[in-house]
Amino acid sequence: MLTRALALMSLLFFLGTGAFVADSEVPANTSQQISLKRPLDLPRLPHRIGEGELVLVGGWELDSDNSDFGGFSALHVMGDGRLLALSDAAILAGFTLTKSDRASGSFIAPLPIRKGENSTKKDQDSESLTHDPVSGRFWVGFEHRHRIRRYSPGFARAESTGKPGAMQGWPKNGGAEAMVRRTDGSFVVFAESRSVRPGVTIGLIYRSDPSEPGAKAEAFAYQPPEGYRITDVAALPDGRLLALHRRFAYLEGVSAKIGIIAAGAVRDGVLVRSRTIATLKPPLPTDNMEGIAIDREGQRTIIWVISDDNYLAVQRTLLLKFELHKTPNRR
Repeated sequence: MLTRALALMSLLFFLGTGAFVADSEVPANTSQQISLKRPLDLPRLPHRIGEGELVLVGGWELDSDNSDFGGFSALHVMGDGRLLALSDAAILAGFTLTKSDRASGSFIAPLPIRKGENSTKKDQDSESLTHDPVSGRFWVGFEHRHRIRRYSPGFARAESTGKPGAMQGWPKNGGAEAMVRRTDGSFVVFAESRSVRPGVTIGLIYRSDPSEPGAKAEAFAYQPPEGYRITDVAALPDGRLLALHRRFAYLEGVSAKIGIIAAGAVRDGVLVRSRTIATLKPPLPTDNMEGIAIDREGQRTIIWVISDDNYLAVQRTLLLKFELHKTPNRR
């Protein structure tokens, strides 16, 4: 009972608004603490990636005694060093990264469930997360049973759940892997593996809230870097999208590519590609990179990337911090 109360109080303090009221019982936690350490393979910082458009400025390995910790598929920043990660088991983990590389105000807690809706493992396969800074609401994309759910500010409650017709029939494990709400109020959803043709997957544009009944979708095609799959997407202030991709090869191991999608490129009926600005692979600290988020620190554009450890002891939960630099003649 004590750990449950701590989890709810920590989430309320972290988000600074509303109350966290779950319709289902919060699972028992062994700890609410999240620890950070520098990975052994972290290079000397700052470290330029490729042509230098992306510069690695920080990196940590995250851990917790909480049995629900890990498996992170999406990432969001709340400002002032506050990070919010969502696992593929509908578990939220958040903390504030201090200047001394500590995680303060950390919490680990489940997403609330709407009354009358199922909460089995297949119903809770959350893969993507986006946010409206004006209303404070969040949207989460689920695969297996493909849905998009809207949450009130502070994740106080689940407000609505949509089962978009355009997403039905997608592969069970290849659904709404990446989702972003643009400043014009539209939503862009990327399927992980619903193929249009080999090497090209489908994406959807919603001009209205996709968690509401009857939301209509416009379709486009997305061609990720060869051999890679998209895992997350975030919006830059100028309207461009930053896309994260991952690949696993038996001989080369795991790697990731970060690409920029030009502003206005995502439209109904077109083929969309990204321009790769960085490849993450050993000897850089790299794992199953699945979440990406964008923040501002003064005049600096900061990119955060987190990995999904698949709840396996042989994998790591890595959190990498980059600075995005402007380069001449680049969009």
